[in-house]
Amino acid sequence: MTIRVKNKPIGVSIETLAGLLTGKTLFEDVAGLSDQDLLNALDYHGITLLAADLNEIPLSLKPLLKQRRAMAIANELIKQAAMVQLFNAFTAAGIDSIMFKGSALAYSVYKKPSLRPRSDTDILISSKDKAHFDRVFAEQGFNKLFAIEGEFVSHQSTYGKHLLGETYLNIDVHWQINNRQMFAQTFSAEGLRNTCKKIDQFGDVKLSRPIEIPSIVNSLLIAAIHRAGHHNKEDRLAWFYDIHLLASSLSDSQWLELTDSATEKKIAGITADALLTSQRYFTSDLNARAIDALQKVQGEPSRIFLQTELSERHYFWADLKSLKSTSEKLRFLQETLFPSPRYIRKQMGTRSALLGYAKRFIRGIKRV
Repeated sequence: MTIRVKNKPIGVSIETLAGLLTGKTLFEDVAGLSDQDLLNALDYHGITLLAADLNEIPLSLKPLLKQRRAMAIANELIKQAAMVQLFNAFTAAGIDSIMFKGSALAYSVYKKPSLRPRSDTDILISSKDKAHFDRVFAEQGFNKLFAIEGEFVSHQSTYGKHLLGETYLNIDVHWQINNRQMFAQTFSAEGLRNTCKKIDQFGDVKLSRPIEIPSIVNSLLIAAIHRAGHHNKEDRLAWFYDIHLLASSLSDSQWLELTDSATEKKIAGITADALLTSQRYFTSDLNARAIDALQKVQGEPSRIFLQTELSERHYFWADLKSLKSTSEKLRFLQETLFPSPRYIRKQMGTRSALLGYAKRFIRGIKRV
């Protein structure tokens, strides 16, 4: 598989790049690439600083990465201070959240949080608390970013704040774990809370109350869901390195818990595929019995997301069928096809909502 950056092939395989993290790739394996092409590929996969930290890199890249590392650490420190202030404000307001995905993993399974790049911090909340979070974000100087809204078409909002220089802090607030209807109710804040771990500080700064993050088992399942639901046509090594680190820390009892939970939630197939892909890139040490049990589970609708050759309409149809009632299906269709006039005018750049709907319809036909 050839890596593409901005749709241009740069002539290096994903396996070669993964080898930079495991020591299997030698300098001569990437000697044909320019420094900029190699850097682009590493950036695309979110492993630039990780590769520099885990393995020797070509000498010509060292000055660039020294500067990159210093900027990443400074950026992390600026965000840490803002996150402490924000999460302390949540505590003062008496509202709870669970931090998950990239930021949760950066502060729990990575040696240094700056080694796990991420564009935002994801938190999961109870839907009943949405208005309270809106108020706290406004008080803390965050702006709600433009996005489609509805009961079914989206289960998240993003709040952004400009900090210093070119540093921005974006917080993705989810009241369902995933925007795909098939996965939306796989985990809830209330269900995760029973097994959560706690983080009591960001860097050297303590929080007024610890932040909860999902257990290792649930973090791994969430990673598999995220990959299948939103990125099933795209492999980026940062996501698989997350899975590699999580899988490498599982005990025998946790492997059993993973198998039981994935089977119960009907995500055994996508979980097995995520684990095996991680093993292919990073020789992850997997539990063979657990993988065998996961692969043997049949009849899961979620396996459609492993068929990467399908177009979006197939996934949309699977999502639609996963909703329980006819009224929910109709509401989902309505919100998808006919979002609010205010949204459609801004999204399509038109003064007329009718013209906006027409442009959106044409774009949707091309997409499917």
